[in-house]
Amino acid sequence: MGAKKEITAYFKNYRYAEDFGKEEDGCALLAAKQAYEVTGEETCFFFMKKYYDAFLTEHGELQNNAADFTAEWVNGSRCLFFLYQETGEEKYRLAAENIMEELHGYPRCECGNFVYRKECLKKVSVDALYMLMPFYMEYETVYGKKEKYGDIITQFENARKRLYDEDRGLCSPVWDEDEKGRREGDGNKFLGTAKFLTALIDTMECMSIEIYEQYRKLQDMFKTILKGALDCSEEISGESGAFIGYCILKACRMGILLKEKYVDTGMEIVEKLAAEQPEMTNAFIMAYAQYLLTKREAEA
Repeated sequence: MGAKKEITAYFKNYRYAEDFGKEEDGCALLAAKQAYEVTGEETCFFFMKKYYDAFLTEHGELQNNAADFTAEWVNGSRCLFFLYQETGEEKYRLAAENIMEELHGYPRCECGNFVYRKECLKKVSVDALYMLMPFYMEYETVYGKKEKYGDIITQFENARKRLYDEDRGLCSPVWDEDEKGRREGDGNKFLGTAKFLTALIDTMECMSIEIYEQYRKLQDMFKTILKGALDCSEEISGESGAFIGYCILKACRMGILLKEKYVDTGMEIVEKLAAEQPEMTNAFIMAYAQYLLTKREAEA
């Protein structure tokens, strides 16, 4: 399975939106970062740099056509930490500071969780976790004092209580606080579960394991929700399947899952997707990067 040339071509030909932080662009940036880390292809690195340089001033101010700050802006800012580490250019650090300042004042629903959109003040959602929590955690770990770890863990616990169906083992994408229930018709439950798992694993990756009690809470939650997802193995395909494969392999590499029990499952999922994949997608590139890293570690 060799997709290196296809991945390079994907980022060469990618055309991002005129507004900063659109969801597809945020996912493309994360895919480019992971592809660069495993392949070293400069096309992937410059894809990230070109994107941010198009929207940032030298003082880290965001030039955006869209007026309102959104969760997508936060998700689209996750590679700022990496670029600052790689280049030392202050504008990337300042931009991360500016995004975090906005996030501190971002609306929350009644239970205390950040909302996905400002017009959805009564809804707890998987998308809010997926787009906001990894950036929030990385900022707290790198620049904060880890004082907000408790807030992050609580938001995951609130979401699990409302979104996760213990009987079916799947997560509903949205909980409506007015209706006091899951929005059963809103979106794909398996994709919601896959995104919940991705939010968890990406947040744990940014977290200091030294804060073990809180880390363990997310780890246990991840294992429980993954078991429910794997029990619905007939659903593992397409975008949601790519997220599941990504999560399993990353969790094995991080020591969250036992390799001898799970790594073959993750590898098989990605191989199956590669055989069926009609074209490159961001989720697949992320999963494939984890596949290559896993193979590299096994061969070392």
